Parts: sequence; C-alpha cells; structure tokens
Amino acid sequence: MSNEDDEIDAKSRIWNIILILLLVFALGWINYLYFSKHISSNPERINNFIAIDNNINKFRIPVSSVFFYPYGKSGRKVLASQTNPRIFVVPYSGYLYSEQNVAKAYAWLLPWKDKIKNVILVAQNDKPQTGNIYINKYASLSADKKTLNISPALTEFLQKKASHKLASQDLSKFAAISAQVPLINQIFGQKINFAALVYDADKSTEVENILLPFAHDKHSLLIFSADMSGYYTEPENVKAQENVDAVVNLAQKAHLYPKVFDLVNFEDIAEQNYRLSELKNEKPLSTLEQELESLKSFAHLYGMDLLKIAKVSLDEAVVNHKTFKPERENYDDILFNRGAAFITLYKNGEVRGSSGSLLPTEAVAFAAAQNAYSAALEDKNFTPISKDELSQIKISLSLLTGFERINYKNEADLLKKIQVGSDGLVIRDGNRQGVFLPSEWKKYPKPQEFLNNLKIKTGMSPAYWSNRIKVYRFKAVEISKDEN
Repeated sequence: MSNEDDEIDAKSRIWNIILILLLVFALGWINYLYFSKHISSNPERINNFIAIDNNINKFRIPVSSVFFYPYGKSGRKVLASQTNPRIFVVPYSGYLYSEQNVAKAYAWLLPWKDKIKNVILVAQNDKPQTGNIYINKYASLSADKKTLNISPALTEFLQKKASHKLASQDLSKFAAISAQVPLINQIFGQKINFAALVYDADKSTEVENILLPFAHDKHSLLIFSADMSGYYTEPENVKAQENVDAVVNLAQKAHLYPKVFDLVNFEDIAEQNYRLSELKNEKPLSTLEQELESLKSFAHLYGMDLLKIAKVSLDEAVVNHKTFKPERENYDDILFNRGAAFITLYKNGEVRGSSGSLLPTEAVAFAAAQNAYSAALEDKNFTPISKDELSQIKISLSLLTGFERINYKNEADLLKKIQVGSDGLVIRDGNRQGVFLPSEWKKYPKPQEFLNNLKIKTGMSPAYWSNRIKVYRFKAVEISKDEN
C-alpha cells in the first residue's frame, strides 16, 4: 500500500507542478498582453496635442506661441494636459499672419480659466527708451470695446517688488498691450486680478525679479506679448527677439520648461479658417472643438505617417494574412500617444471595408495598423479583400475626438441639435450600437436622412424611435491621399 501511496503522491506532485507552470504561463501571457497594449503606448493622448520642440524643423519662418510649464517634485516635466502654464508668450504683430496662432493658443487656456486667479500682461517698450518700468495710469485698460479692470492690490505688490517707483502711462497706447486685452477679457472676463507692465530694455533683469513670485505660483499666469515671427531651431533656448529675453531668463529662474504651440507658416495661413473673431465675438470653443483643433495640428504633422502605417498593415494583411505592429525605433515617439482611429477602405469610390476604435485605449500607430487589418479581412459586411484588388484600394483614416452626450426631448428635437456636416454620431439602444463618421454627411446631407441610415446600420427600422436611445456626438479629422 505504501508503494501505491508513493506513486499517487508522485503523480499528484507532477500534476501540481504542471498546474503551477500553466498558471505562471497564463500570468506571463496576461502581463505580456497588458504591457504590450498599455506600457508600449504613451500615456499622453493626441487629442491634447500641441506642436513640441522636435517638430520645429518641419517649419520655415513660423509664427509661434510658447507656454512654459513647471517641473514636478521628482524633477520630471509635469504634462501640459495636467497643469496650467505659468508663462504664456503670444504674438501680437500682423493679425493676417498670426491670428490663427493667437486664437488657438488662447483657446488652450480655456480649461484652466477657473484655476488662474492672477494675470499680468507684460511687454517691452517699442517707443523711445527712458529707463523705466510702466504701470497703467488708469483704473482699467480698454481695447476693441473690451475692458479689463486693474487690480490695485496686484499693482501695489508689483510696486513693492520694484527697486524704485514705477512710472505711470496709458498702456493702451502700446500695441503689444492693446492687442491682448480683448482676448484676455474673452477668456477670463472680470474674474481675475489683472495688471499690466511695460518695461524698457535695460530694465529686463529687474522685471524678471519682480515677476518671479508669480512664475512660481500655480494660480498666476504671466502673458508676454511679443513679436514671435523669428525662426527657432532650439525651443529649449527660445530667444524670439530682445523683447523675450526676459521670458527665457525668468523661466530658467523659476525652473520652467517650454512647449512651442502651433507653429504656422505664411503659406499655411490661407488653408486655415480659424479666426480671432471666434474668440472675440463668439462663445469660447467647446471641449470637442479644442480637441478637434489639436487633432488638426497632429494630422498636419503626422497624418501621412499614419497612412503609411495603415498601408503597410493592409498589404501585410492581404498578401500574408499577418498583422503588422509598428515598432518604436522606426517611427516618431509621438505616434505612440494614445488615439482613437477609424480606417475606411474604398474601391472605385465605394466603401470596401471599415474598422475603428471609438476610445483612445492604445497608441494611435497601433490603432491605425490594427484597424487597417480588420477593415481588410474582418468586416462582416464585406468579403475579405483579395490580392487582385489591393492596387485599387484607397485608404482613409479618421482621428476622433472624445464624445459628448446629446440630451433631447424627442427625435425632432435631436435633429435640431445635430451639427450638420461636422458631427459624427454614436447611437445606442440596449445592446445595439451604430457609428457614423462626419464623412457620412457627404452621402446623407440631410439630418433625417443621416439619422435614418445610421438607424439602419444599427439594426433598427428607419421609422423606429425611442427616447431611451442614447446619442453621442464627436468630431473627426479625415486624412487621405489620392494614391496610397
């Protein structure tokens, strides 16, 4: 009996070892899947993209705005999406040249408008120099029918930090000051403590010392109005012109790092529709509209790179029936920021397959590659694409913003709230869900027609309606080219 017991114990130990090995393998595989999807993707999202320093060489003679952000306690940069900037350098000269850049840069401040309590507008004197620092002589500053009240407490603090009495002038006479007043008013209204300074060139060091406490303060924003139309090759050492030397020195003293925002070429101006009037005369940009502007900037720089990834993935899928996963050493690191992407394949102008991700759960490079594979071989509405068709397939890639719930009373009310031509829609009823990209407006230009066909795609009758249906809007940037 003892031999039999020993044999049973031995077999039991073998099975236990096998189970342990299987468990270890399973845990290892789960970890691999998690790390490959999450750790191999950067935590940043392309929806919050701003042009950063390693993109500078893609531009010639740019207009630029620069934000300066703090380092964290560990010495690492605090992400721009996680904190408000401490210093903001913005162009003021030549609105025909710089207005898109200015408007988009100010719009970037909208999420932080309630956290910023103090705003100080600063400019260098472009008139004859007298060796002074000037504060506004009146209780308010006005320009373009917009007014900002001057904070006596803030002005008194600036005076105490100065080594001599600050001179008084009507600062609205300075173009660098008056150009920014309407925009500051539009973003912050009268909720902030506001002050303005104009300084002569030989007073830049003193201005740096006066403003240093505010550069450290998370509730303060220093806005330097400057001509930023020079060419910069090293944003970490931004020296726009003499009138922003103080910014660079101040940022170094306060241990801040720069982010160059939305560089714009002369030749790009005609292609952009973004105007200062959108900030001066209209309501501020919504979160979706801000994300859309970020995605447009991202697509301008990296759209063709994503299309190339999608093309490689498509070829690999159709020819070899294999998936393609982009590797970091072959592509810019920013393509591994998270992003939601849709791939639509066309043949002779008709859809031949599509696949997409609604949420930015992985690197946008991975999303482009995986969805190209799925659109070619796994779309249940079409047969898999064959090798013979490959040369006729055109690729369209759409980058998606986040989602916004549309609240409505009934179907007629919903149709009034849909933004024709720009809204993508997601409708959900129970387990049924359907998605239409904004590009579908080309096919269905009327709201009722658009919604009815989305219902059909979702598996509903066009005549069906229930107020239980959840509807979400999103925006998208479409990227394509004539030849892949």
